[in-house]
Amino acid sequence: MKRFIFSILSGLILVSAYAIDIDYSNDSKVAAELRIGMSTRPTLDVEIGASFRPFRYLGVNASLTYITPFNSRKNFIDSIPLYGDIYSSIDNYKEGGYNFIAKAGLQFTTPAVMLSKNEMGLSLRVSPGITIPIPTNKSMSISHFKRYEDELLDELDEGKHYYIFDSKEDVKNSGAKFCYWYVRSELVLEFEEQWEFTMGYTYSNFDLYGGCRNIKVNDNPLVILDKKLHHTISLGLNFKF
Repeated sequence: MKRFIFSILSGLILVSAYAIDIDYSNDSKVAAELRIGMSTRPTLDVEIGASFRPFRYLGVNASLTYITPFNSRKNFIDSIPLYGDIYSSIDNYKEGGYNFIAKAGLQFTTPAVMLSKNEMGLSLRVSPGITIPIPTNKSMSISHFKRYEDELLDELDEGKHYYIFDSKEDVKNSGAKFCYWYVRSELVLEFEEQWEFTMGYTYSNFDLYGGCRNIKVNDNPLVILDKKLHHTISLGLNFKF
């Protein structure tokens, strides 16, 4: 974490040192933002947001992100141990991860290094903020199967066990974390006055499966994925009004 913060600060100082003083008096204060990213969980993220920049180098932003998790099955317990004669399984493990998150934060942007006269500029933007999952707590559907007793089958199959559907229940999580922090750093390429192309990296403590991490069935937690810091690489396009 210390190295990450040091790298951001070094980048801010370096870009500012080589920046050219430009007249931003007519610069737009409102921008629409679109980002597509991949995280280490892994997930595919599509983020739509807006930013308000009352000052050239300082602003605020808010966004909504739709998340598509991959390989969700391996992050949950493979088989819930027997509870007496009852065998249980997860029906909707694909829905265990968060699908929607809201973000809000600050934006700090360095002066731009001009790549061509009054047409293209390169700057560094840092955005610390918070992430709020929607909804905070999720529900999981669990099916229960009861052991089928049949003496004839037991003799023919040499003691193999058969299970038939018994019941289904929706188990809701409780006590999930309400919000998480994040820090995003982006290289911003400005062109044609109103457009910005961004390449970013986001560092966060966001827990993709925090919405069902506290659920237990027969005293067994459903989520087996360890909590780890969340890393996301993204590409974005912004339009300034």
